[in-house]
Amino acid sequence: MSGRTQDARISMVLTLLARRGELQVRLLPAMLRVSGATVRRDLAVMEETGLIRRSYGKIAAARRDGELPVSLRRSRNVEAKRRIGALASSLIPSRPLTVALGGGSTVGFVARSLAGRSGLTVVTNSLDTASSLMARQVVDVVVTGGTARPLSNDLVGKAAEKTLRSYRFDFAVVGADGLGPEFGPTRYSSRGAEIDRVMLEQAEHGIVVVDSSKLGRVQQAKTADMRSIDTVVTDSQANAEMVAALRRIGVHTTLVMIPAGVASSRMRSA
Repeated sequence: MSGRTQDARISMVLTLLARRGELQVRLLPAMLRVSGATVRRDLAVMEETGLIRRSYGKIAAARRDGELPVSLRRSRNVEAKRRIGALASSLIPSRPLTVALGGGSTVGFVARSLAGRSGLTVVTNSLDTASSLMARQVVDVVVTGGTARPLSNDLVGKAAEKTLRSYRFDFAVVGADGLGPEFGPTRYSSRGAEIDRVMLEQAEHGIVVVDSSKLGRVQQAKTADMRSIDTVVTDSQANAEMVAALRRIGVHTTLVMIPAGVASSRMRSA
C-alpha cells in the first residue's frame, strides 16, 4: 500500500489528467499503488467536489483551468514552500509594520513564519492565513470583507478591495499560479488577481512567492506588471534562464536551496 495521503493521491490523479486528458479507472490501483477500494473512495471524493467527470470506466478533469482546491495545493512541494515562506518573512524587518498577505498555500507559509512577530499588523483576504496568524495571538490581524471563493478560502470582490485601499502597506506578499518576465504574475481567477493587484498597488515593497513549478507558466488573469514587483522568492529548482531574465529587468530574485533528496522526490511526483 502507498504511503501517500488521500490529498496527495488526488493531486497525482489530477496531474495525470492534465497530461493525458482522461484515465481508465481500472488502471488506477496499479498507478497509485493502492487497492481498488481506496481508488473508489478517492474518486467518490473527487466527483463530489466537482474535480472529475466519470463515464464508461474512464475519468476526465471537470475543470479546464486546472485550479486545485487549496487543501490539495498545500500537499504539493511542501518543503520548497516552507523554505520560501521562511526566507520571504526574513525580508520583512522586525519592527512595527503594516503588511498585506494574499491567499494561496505558499503565502500561508509566510504567515506561519510571521505569526510570532510583535508589532505587526497584517491585513489579509485569506481565511486560512487569518486563522494561522490568530492562533498565536501576537500579530494584529485585519480580515477584509468580500465574497468567499471555495476553491481558495479567500475573500474577493468590491468589499475586499475597499478594505485594502483604505491602507498603505509597508510590504505586500502575494502568490501566483504562473510567473514570467514578460507577463508578470498571473492567476486562474480574475477576482483573485484583482485583489493581489490592489495589495501591490498599496504597498511600498511588493514580494511574490512562488515555487519553481510556476515559473514560465501563464494563466488567464494577469495580476500586475513586473514593474510593480520588487522581489521574487522561489526555489533552487527554478529554470536558470528564467531567473536570469527576471534579474535583467530589475526584479530581485532570491532562491532557497532545496536538498537533493527532496528535489528528486518532487520530480517523481510532479
